[in-house]
Amino acid sequence: MTANLTNKVFCLTGAAAGIGLSTAKILLSRGAAVGICDIHEKNLRSAYDSLTESEKSRVMIHALDITNRAAVKEFMKSTKSRFGRVDGVANIAGITGKSFGLRELWEVSSEEYDFVMDVNVRGTFNLLAESMVPGLLEPGSSIVNVGSVASARGYNKGAMYPPSKHAVIGLTKSAAIEGGPREIRVNSILPGPTDTELLVQATEAFGAIERPSASRPMQRTADVSEISSVIAFLLGPESTYVTGAVWAVDGGSLA
Repeated sequence: MTANLTNKVFCLTGAAAGIGLSTAKILLSRGAAVGICDIHEKNLRSAYDSLTESEKSRVMIHALDITNRAAVKEFMKSTKSRFGRVDGVANIAGITGKSFGLRELWEVSSEEYDFVMDVNVRGTFNLLAESMVPGLLEPGSSIVNVGSVASARGYNKGAMYPPSKHAVIGLTKSAAIEGGPREIRVNSILPGPTDTELLVQATEAFGAIERPSASRPMQRTADVSEISSVIAFLLGPESTYVTGAVWAVDGGSLA
């Protein structure tokens, strides 16, 4: 039985497509309202246009760069102003970077380092920091940070992607400790290869290494709904004693 989320409000980053949009649609289907943001304004508008009229009445869209803390703050405040409350946050935005699968560490430029770390680490920090401001979230709220199987392993020529995703776990655990006394839960999920644009980029870089193989017990990629349903579970009332946890949703890739 799925949780009824009527009158609940959630903020989602990276929600113009893929896992983010799928998560938004699951939350909407359960009665919630959502503030969704993405750096790609055109894609964000297309995502909004794909919704039903009933769903659109419970959606606020906001184009922003999550590396800009002031913009993240405004997004959070605007969502709360529009819907009256915020009950949860999912940080889904992330990038692999241009060097992923192509360059060894010594070949990675400082500019590439800054770019990947800014989005994946600073962006996660910005959302956590603004979410944890006293009074922003309702008591009993939940935050979900999306890492990757790269949060728990390395890759040959992985460049800055694995280090940046390892940091997501550290931020999650620290925030969970701080949020616990306030009944704010913070968890992370580690998706395996999922049918998204990021997988296309990884496959182009790594070829067969990233395709379903005998090294993955479930020899297929995940559908976005298989990832977003776990995010929705962690945001909802069925996981109220789960915090500081790291959930591998990876078809056994890390087994």
